[in-house]
Amino acid sequence: MARACAPCWGLLALGLFGCMPSSDLDRHARGSAGEQTPASAGAENLPSSSAAGDAPPDPADPLPSVGGGAAEGISGTMVPLTMTGQEPTTDVPVAPVADAGPSEAADAATPPPGSVVDPPTVPPPFAADLPDDLRNAPVTGEIVFSDEAEWEVDGVFEPTFEIHTPTASYWIAKPLGTMVSLEDRASTPGGQWIAFSSGFRPLRGVPAFAVPPATRVTTVRDEESTTPTHVRLTSVSLDGLWQWVWDFYVTHVTFTINRAPGPIGFNYRGVPGGSLGAEDQLVLSDGTAQGARNSFSGDLPGPSEWAYIADTTLGRSIFLIQHSDDALAERYQVRDNDSAFFSFGNGQITSLPMRFSLGLITSTDPAAVAARANFVTSAISGR
Repeated sequence: MARACAPCWGLLALGLFGCMPSSDLDRHARGSAGEQTPASAGAENLPSSSAAGDAPPDPADPLPSVGGGAAEGISGTMVPLTMTGQEPTTDVPVAPVADAGPSEAADAATPPPGSVVDPPTVPPPFAADLPDDLRNAPVTGEIVFSDEAEWEVDGVFEPTFEIHTPTASYWIAKPLGTMVSLEDRASTPGGQWIAFSSGFRPLRGVPAFAVPPATRVTTVRDEESTTPTHVRLTSVSLDGLWQWVWDFYVTHVTFTINRAPGPIGFNYRGVPGGSLGAEDQLVLSDGTAQGARNSFSGDLPGPSEWAYIADTTLGRSIFLIQHSDDALAERYQVRDNDSAFFSFGNGQITSLPMRFSLGLITSTDPAAVAARANFVTSAISGR
């Protein structure tokens, strides 16, 4: 299968960047309008994410169908947060106490003995920020990114973050907060591992929530945490019900979901190396392997639950990690007869915050992939 978008790396040597759409799918990608910025640039030289295309759209606007997870046939878009740093609040009017003296007013505010008072609802705390850099990474190199790329969603070129690491290239649509493309950096041309397209496979993507946000999403880059080997994006829905964070490193990307209005599943839906074929395998953390065109359901062992999908022809794999253990079953299925779908928790995760990671590795060997997964889990947990 043809790739979604090939970065013009020859132009990077000239300090220019132009990622032109390829002819496959629906020609849905466009490169950044200006220079592509290395993550090592100083804050004063970093591209701004406050362009006109980043302004929060009208919540009443119809949402493109990106995502779709544990429930087949559900489509929608991911939603942005208001980045005020404060929790949504609701003002509750308090009825005055008429003609009450000081003691009566105090009594009026005190519940009678034996009564039940509901405590105020306090949202759970957000997860602590991950480190800006990882020590002793098994991969060398730096991250190059653009704040000004675009990706076509339902006929509209939406503003998109484009992030190139030594192991993979990622595209995150800003008003969706969704990964619409994941490209292998180790092959030429780069193989696609998602291949989302509005006109072809609109449900492909990550995290591919079964029921995505009901409003659009605001996604911004945190300039203070941007380093040569780290880029952080934060997405918040306009209704304030959703909040999640992307942390990109040279070896992988970690997704932290802090808030959701209901159960969720972290889902990968895409194609290994460009197509799902008989040569592809699903391999569990214990080394058990099966053909990737066969279904699987079961709870992966902890303390971190993980598996990977291998393209044995290309010799490359995508590893998927949940950074905690639970009793929920994971599920793997083939969708549309050509897409791999892996879901942590089968859409039933309610314990938040929760972290997940994914990344590409140039190996299909269980020991090599396990070593990479162990590095990621140790780095994320701080061990």
